[in-house]
Amino acid sequence: MPAFRDATDADLPRAAALSARIGWNQVQADWRHFLHHGAVRVLDDGDADCLAASAALLPFDDRLAWISMVLVRPDRRREGLATSLMRWAIDHPAAPRCLALDATPAGREVYGRLGFEDLFGFARWTLPALPVAPGCRPLLDADWDWILPLDGQVFGAPRATLLRGFAQRLPAAAFVLPDGRGFVLARDGLRAPQIGPVVAPDQDGALALIATARAALGRDAVIDLADAATRIAASITQAGGERLRPFTRMARGAMPSALPEQNFVFAGPEFG
Repeated sequence: MPAFRDATDADLPRAAALSARIGWNQVQADWRHFLHHGAVRVLDDGDADCLAASAALLPFDDRLAWISMVLVRPDRRREGLATSLMRWAIDHPAAPRCLALDATPAGREVYGRLGFEDLFGFARWTLPALPVAPGCRPLLDADWDWILPLDGQVFGAPRATLLRGFAQRLPAAAFVLPDGRGFVLARDGLRAPQIGPVVAPDQDGALALIATARAALGRDAVIDLADAATRIAASITQAGGERLRPFTRMARGAMPSALPEQNFVFAGPEFG
C-alpha cells in the first residue's frame, strides 16, 4: 500500500505545486485553510518539487463536509491512488452524515460508484468586464451580522471562517446589495482571481454583484456559475467570456436543507 500520511504546514509549497501541475487555480492560502480547518492526506514519494497525491476533507458542521483536492500527479495515475484517498475521506472519523463534492466529468463516474449522487451542474467561466449598474456598495464589518446567517441558509451549513478569509484576501472585491439580501466575495488565485460565492435573491441582483466585483478587480477573473443562471451566462458570453469546463455537484447522504436557487456563483469546487 502507498505510504499516505497526514499533511503538515511544511507540505504547503509542494501541495500548491501539485494543484498547479494539474492545472488548477489554488494558492497556498487555500491549502492552508484545508489543513487548519479540516484534514489533508498526502502521498509523498520524495519528489522535491511536488507531492504525488492528495485529498482534503473540510467539515462545516456535524451535518455536512466537503471532499476536495483529490489530485494525483500525472506520472502516478492509474495506481488506484484517488480511490484510496476517497475511501480515506469517506471513512474519516470527522465525516458527518452527508459528504459533498464537485466533480469533473471524469471524476463523476468514479464518485458515482462510491455512492455519490448528482445534485446539479455548474461550469467554470472566464469573466471579462461587464456593464456596471449602480446599487452595490462595499461590504462593511457590520454586514457580517446578516451575511453569515443568509449564507448558512442558502449553502446549508455555516462557513464563517471561510467567507471571512475570502474577504480578507481580496477586500476590494467584497460588495453587498443595499437591501441586505445579497453579497459577493472573491479571492486571489494562481492563474486569475476567482469571484464567488455570490448569493442574491435573483439573477439581476447576482449580475450586479458580479459586475461590480469584476470592475473592482480591474482584470479578468474566473467564476463557477450555476447552469440554471442562463441570463447571467448570456451576459458573460455577450461580453466575451468563455465556458471552460463543467462540474457536477454530488452528495453521499441527505444534504442539509438549503436554497441553492439563490447561490448563483459558488465558492469553487474545492470549497462548495
